[in-house]
Amino acid sequence: MWQHTVAILIGGQSKRMGSPKHRVKLSNGRTMLEMMLLFANSFANHTVILGGDIEGQHCIHDLRKQLGPVGGIEALLHSNIDTNYLVVGCDMPAISEKEIQPLLNSTNNAVFSFGNRLIGLPLRINNAARATCTAYLDSGGRSIKGLVSEIPHETIVLTEDQSITLQSVNCREDLDSLTFE
Repeated sequence: MWQHTVAILIGGQSKRMGSPKHRVKLSNGRTMLEMMLLFANSFANHTVILGGDIEGQHCIHDLRKQLGPVGGIEALLHSNIDTNYLVVGCDMPAISEKEIQPLLNSTNNAVFSFGNRLIGLPLRINNAARATCTAYLDSGGRSIKGLVSEIPHETIVLTEDQSITLQSVNCREDLDSLTFE
């Protein structure tokens, strides 16, 4: 069991999907959020939801509105509910503990990369990044990759196969490629 917190981002606008991603039903009958909660609860000590309200879940609201996922990360870091977090999107229903294990094993902030490009989520981040996250937002920064470039971090290189399982589901067509055990 990982002794820290998994934070699931749900507050996006979901323009390409056409409806809130966390409520989208998958071929296995579960919603994307249900899949992410099963994922998080299978190995983590604690799970929180960022960017929205979900009944029965610990939810953290953004401190400032309309700042995207980094705004959710800022609220998480200011919550002080833990010292280390694994941040994932609600739109990663094919992810498993096996794929993210290198992030969990890291002792610092950590992110994956593939083809010399950072992959923004999943992201391991710790409370030491709090002031930098706030300053990044204050300066107009909004992207997770931009935030990561501002904080000390470890980059873990993925193979092509590994990178496929970490891709976000952004539109209805992406759902067709998902398979579940």
